[in-house]
Amino acid sequence: MTYFQLFGISIPALWIAFLAAAFLLSLKLDGWFSNAIVIYVIIWKLSYILFYWESILGLLYFNGGIKGHWLGLFVATIYIILLAPKKYPSIKRQAFSAALLYIYAFEAIFNLLQSNFLFALIQAGISALILSLSNKLNKQWILLFFMIELLTLSLQHTLTLTKLLTFSVFIFISILFTIKERTNG
Repeated sequence: MTYFQLFGISIPALWIAFLAAAFLLSLKLDGWFSNAIVIYVIIWKLSYILFYWESILGLLYFNGGIKGHWLGLFVATIYIILLAPKKYPSIKRQAFSAALLYIYAFEAIFNLLQSNFLFALIQAGISALILSLSNKLNKQWILLFFMIELLTLSLQHTLTLTKLLTFSVFIFISILFTIKERTNG
């Protein structure tokens, strides 16, 4: 894992990539995406209290780990599926391209930070392709891009079960909204 120093604090490249990809997508998408990211981060960070509580200082430095990740992802998914569509009707159009864009933007930024320029370029190029096709994406495109991402992760030897299942949740949400959009409109 690569770390960067900022004012004497070591910050993992993973966190930088997560926040940078979230920020870039929040510029393009409506507020539902930013809300989901904030919900995820708060649950992930505060889940330390549930799973590993030792002291209040631990809350500053640690997070809920993999259990907190799944809890945060679960709560953010519930928000996206049940609550966000009521306030943000655009989620039905944006969700399926947003999931793919987030996956590819995150991986492109993460590879760039890890100095893996070839895969960063490939994933940034695919992000641009997804952006240009965002109005034409259907379930088949989503699955194709998901499989391409799994292939690139396999070639890099960075495909983990956590990453696979997390990306699968994103794709599930995408396909769910694709089906809802087709049946409602």
